[in-house]
Amino acid sequence: MLAKGMENRNLVDKVFSIAKKAKEAAEKYGDEKVVNATIGSLYDEDGKLVVLKSVTETYKELPPEEIAGYASAFTGSPEYKESVKRSILGNDYAEEFKNYYMEVIGTPGGTGAVSNSVKNYLNEGDTLLLPKWLWSPYILMASERKGDCEYYTIFDENGGFDLKDFSEKIFKLAEKQDNVVVIINDPCQNPTGYKLTIEEWKKVLEIFKKATEKANIILINDIAYIDFDDRNEEEKKEYRELFKNLPSKILVIFAFSLSKSLTSYGLRVGAQLALSSDKKVIEEFEKANSYSCRSTWSNISRGGMKMFSDIMLDEEKSKMLKKEREIYRLLIKERAEIFLKEAEECNLKVLPYKTGFFLTIPTGKLTDKVAEELEKENIYTVVLDEGIRIAVCSVPKKKIIGLARRIKKAVEEASK
Repeated sequence: MLAKGMENRNLVDKVFSIAKKAKEAAEKYGDEKVVNATIGSLYDEDGKLVVLKSVTETYKELPPEEIAGYASAFTGSPEYKESVKRSILGNDYAEEFKNYYMEVIGTPGGTGAVSNSVKNYLNEGDTLLLPKWLWSPYILMASERKGDCEYYTIFDENGGFDLKDFSEKIFKLAEKQDNVVVIINDPCQNPTGYKLTIEEWKKVLEIFKKATEKANIILINDIAYIDFDDRNEEEKKEYRELFKNLPSKILVIFAFSLSKSLTSYGLRVGAQLALSSDKKVIEEFEKANSYSCRSTWSNISRGGMKMFSDIMLDEEKSKMLKKEREIYRLLIKERAEIFLKEAEECNLKVLPYKTGFFLTIPTGKLTDKVAEELEKENIYTVVLDEGIRIAVCSVPKKKIIGLARRIKKAVEEASK
């Protein structure tokens, strides 16, 4: 009865299945004897989901009709769109980007933002360019367009961004496609915690500029974790300015999410912010993505949008949010530092980590065996194709201590 081409769809989500195992182990043996490193949400040192006080208090202040009612527009309220622009491009965006065109489309989380972008810019049957180490739903999004995936390696032999490989992949696709759609998840890359330097970004954009001689370049920058980056205000401004002075054949789409930034995972509020030097490109973006919104989810949470705009457009509330969030950014940093220090001491290889919710141990062909050995010790991680992901966002410090050595032992056992 399914439509043609839909018969072989079968979703097996490794994250949720392993998380279920971890929960069952905690119920059987006691939580203190189980390390659940699968959870991609922010947890405190007592093992409880972090719910930011500045966020919940604002939400509770909303009148019932702001929570229960439909959004004023299915692409997002004007106040929400303004708040997204300020969050991504800074409070002075109107002046800093005065010669540029932009549009915001409200989406259900960052997933909706990335999905909408792939749907409207990847030509059917084309290849989507993705990082080798990645959030796997990107692949599903390509399949929705009957597309394939090509992968750039991310890392060179020195642990920096592999510009040579990236360039080769871009030009390979530019030779055969009208649109080259590429996803970069930066900063705080999931699953590695990598972040491109400003110089690496400049070289990436130079590659894009050169490739426009052959094709249009659509950069989907998944910035779901950007508010847990460690850049200071001056560095953030330098980062934003990277996306100025780009030719009209380069479209930048930022995929934004409240899930991580406001620890509001269940509200499902996100946005696409498109930026271009060409007015027509943005007009096309608005029309096509509005159409997709209406035909897919219609509109997103009115209460979630109102909560965000009430915070972002209020100087005191915005300051309170940043101050509260910084406490947890530093907690994640402390957890990561403990793990990385112990990993270095026991010679456990970790992919280059800079900042963010996750870090990854490359285990190659031994990955499944390593995961099995860890489960024997009641340690549960997200199993990737060639490595395991540790969620330092959710594992308390008392369980991080000694974890690197236990993983090293599991790798050694799997090698026998």
